[in-house]
Amino acid sequence: MATIPPPAPDASLAAYAEAARGLLARGGFERTGNAAEAKKWDVAHIEGWLESRGHPDRRPTVHVAGSKGKGTVSTLTEAILRAAGAHTLLLTSPDLHTARERIAIDGVPVSPEAFAWLAHEVLPDPATAGWSYFELLTAMGWLAGAVAGCDWQVLEVGLGGRLDTTNAVDPASKRVAVITPIDLEHTEILGDTIPLIAAEKAAIITAPCAVIASPMRESALAVIRARATEAGATLHEVTEECALRVTTSNLDGQTLDLKTPKRTYRGLKSPLVGPHQSENIATAVRAAEEAWATTEAAEIGPVPEAAVKRALETTRMPGRFEVIRRTPLTILDGLHTPLAARRFAEALRGLVIPSRRVWVLGILSGKDLPAILDGLGIGEGDDVVVTPPPTPRAADPLVVTRTLRERGAIPQRSTDVPHALEAASALAGDRGAVLVVGSLYTVAAAREHLLGLTGDHALGLR
Repeated sequence: MATIPPPAPDASLAAYAEAARGLLARGGFERTGNAAEAKKWDVAHIEGWLESRGHPDRRPTVHVAGSKGKGTVSTLTEAILRAAGAHTLLLTSPDLHTARERIAIDGVPVSPEAFAWLAHEVLPDPATAGWSYFELLTAMGWLAGAVAGCDWQVLEVGLGGRLDTTNAVDPASKRVAVITPIDLEHTEILGDTIPLIAAEKAAIITAPCAVIASPMRESALAVIRARATEAGATLHEVTEECALRVTTSNLDGQTLDLKTPKRTYRGLKSPLVGPHQSENIATAVRAAEEAWATTEAAEIGPVPEAAVKRALETTRMPGRFEVIRRTPLTILDGLHTPLAARRFAEALRGLVIPSRRVWVLGILSGKDLPAILDGLGIGEGDDVVVTPPPTPRAADPLVVTRTLRERGAIPQRSTDVPHALEAASALAGDRGAVLVVGSLYTVAAAREHLLGLTGDHALGLR
């Protein structure tokens, strides 16, 4: 396959911006939030295109679906495999600051010039006419992996699983499928019960591979068990196979001991915060262990313990229970389901957090706002600054404010995320806490404001 050419001087950002605009113009559910567009999904055209391009998707694969934690599990699994010596492709979504984050080679997002080159490979192709933004980016990721000669890939499902673009990957390449906790989400697309949603996500089990199931409710596990049996896959339930003990936990992260069928790890350190992240760590370690078991190196022994420790200690997840500032204490979390809200509240309860707390809430339309507020525990007397995420898919702040008032909370509206942060910080004071939750668009805007970051927004691409 061709190699990505070097950029012309000072042209890479301009080329990147032009390519990103071309991709964004293709739209799709991710861009519009229109469920009718999602209901038209299929993977047959993606499979046909991959065949015509010589299958750039074909390399040993870990495929990750779920409602909560799939991004973290994908990122940790890739980091462990890379630390063990693999040459990796990681495809994740959504991004925080730049679309380039979605395609990472050996843990590094593709460069602006590489992104532009990849976009030029797919956008003019008549076969991709009518493809969505997400479909095109996934295809670009597979091309990037082929150009780089990656020998492993970790794919995070965008939405659902059965008809997600990532599920067009060659089934024979799939070594491990991972299902993280399942919750009611995108019910107009995936179904309105846990078993229906679980069936959509478990449909990534397309081959007799290893299947790792995170701790989750029994109604979802039952579906996953049935699908694994149907596909001739071997199911590994983290709850049944692993023993986990957290020895220290604070705002800087946690230390834990983990016993798996392969090894007992002691003193694993991670900057990730919260009990849910402990479970994500266990899930990722099991995924990496089972992936490693399919390699020739497994004849020597299980995945190296040093690789696991190094990967966990150095991998951060921006925007996921991220302590971004200490005065006032400011924590960001991109959460969009009731389960994610409950996990956030659970993490708070296990930490020393100032009692004076002010929320910044920016949420997308179509989310189960009452259930999310229940999960967070927002109610009588709580101060909440409501702000629209910087996207056309933002929920109406008037509706959000009314819902909060009905619960006895004390809401106030702000025009944008930076102003919301200023208002919340003033209310909290230096000894209080500001909790920024909701859409990743909200979290990204908060990070850019507080850290002085620039990304696609500065290029007019948001």
